[in-house]
Amino acid sequence: MLIGRITCVITREMLRFVWIMFCLFHICIIGTHATTNRAFQSYPTTINTYENDTVLLPCYVEDQGAPPRIRWWRENSFVADSLEENRTSSERITLFKNGSLQVMHVQREDSGQYVCQAIRPSPWGHVTQVHEIEVMYPPSVETIPASGELEVNLGERVYMQCVAKGVPAPIITWRTKDEEIPLVDVRPQLSFQAENRNLSGRYTCVATNDVGDPAMAHIDLRIRYKPEIYVRKSWMHAYPGIRVQLDCTVTAWPEAKVEWYFKNETVKYTSRIVKHNDGNDHNILIRNVKISDYGLYLCRASNSLGITEKIVELSEIANPAIFKKESRCTSSTSYNFIWEVDSYSSIIEYQFWFRKYKKDSGGEWHKLYIPGNSDAVSSVHVRSFNLTGLDVATHYEAVVLSRNRYGWSHPSEILRFHTEGASIDSSENFAETDGDLEQNRIAGIPFVSMSQHYPLAADANGSMYHRVKTLSLMLSMICTLITIFDSRF
Repeated sequence: MLIGRITCVITREMLRFVWIMFCLFHICIIGTHATTNRAFQSYPTTINTYENDTVLLPCYVEDQGAPPRIRWWRENSFVADSLEENRTSSERITLFKNGSLQVMHVQREDSGQYVCQAIRPSPWGHVTQVHEIEVMYPPSVETIPASGELEVNLGERVYMQCVAKGVPAPIITWRTKDEEIPLVDVRPQLSFQAENRNLSGRYTCVATNDVGDPAMAHIDLRIRYKPEIYVRKSWMHAYPGIRVQLDCTVTAWPEAKVEWYFKNETVKYTSRIVKHNDGNDHNILIRNVKISDYGLYLCRASNSLGITEKIVELSEIANPAIFKKESRCTSSTSYNFIWEVDSYSSIIEYQFWFRKYKKDSGGEWHKLYIPGNSDAVSSVHVRSFNLTGLDVATHYEAVVLSRNRYGWSHPSEILRFHTEGASIDSSENFAETDGDLEQNRIAGIPFVSMSQHYPLAADANGSMYHRVKTLSLMLSMICTLITIFDSRF
């Protein structure tokens, strides 16, 4: 019990002590605040203004019977003193007799805190009041890198930055290809992976703060990558005596060096064989084609990041047939096909291959021989063929090859078609050609592609080109003999 009473007394004394201290602290705070308010008739303020405006900072002190001495300071630097009327930090500053400070034609460097110090006679002492000037001005922006140009390798990380100035603090957004880049938050640094060369281009950062016009700066990004080659036709048909052009379109950064090779040697340009460059297009024009011009032409592009090559073959063999859109179903068991072949030499015959089609599988191929148009006078040969005896409501696919006096052509793109009543899956396109299939693996089609990529190298027995060409011709002759034997028996 005694211990309990002692504890209770101690607790009450501690609470009383805390309460007394709180009251004293509160009185001190109130007293100080009251003294400050009594000393000044003006109030601290922040003035937002624009360049070349005039600002008046008040410093009204209560009259205590004798005028106080007024001093003004800015960021700890002297500005003006009422006892030294002719001394101010700038010709644009005026100190009035009531203590107010006037700043004319304010500039950006005038921004900051201004302290008014009133020195009063005893017993009142010194009092101070703080004002602030914030000079607002339009944004400006600079890029990092400062040159506004940036290069990275394909696959590397891209970092670009804009440093903006202005009051209020500007907000930065980014644009490219006339579209704003969506960002999770507004930030001055833009970072992404250069995973696609099409990300090259101009990037613009825009700084806005609702004062004046937005500021813009540009960074031109270039992504370095090894050459990429596109050939419009990897197989070119030409008849002796005509004019033909081999196309090779090259894109690369840094810019690629492009060369053409024929029979393992650089092409020798003459008045008949002319090289023509136009931007990314690197073409060879052959006037008056000769038999010696037939073969594989290699377009090679190289830069500091690598080498890329593509083959264009010039041949007297007919171009692959193209199925026309006019092909259509003529009955529940028949389908009429129309195709077109580009060949300067007459088409002797066609091979027509067809089979039933099922997704991810196919039936056995059936082959038909169809006579050509031997009396055709144009280089474009059009043939129509009506296939009968088909099953009702069934899907099929077909391929056509053409033969002129020089041999069999490449197969056409596969045409998928169906007879009346067949259901069509939205994921499958029937009655359309499909060039993505591996057509050359169709069993029994007598075709050997000569459009292979062979390295530009020679061994002790001669050039690789001649060896490959000889092997290709031998295989073509064997396949042609097989086709003739098969047609007779």
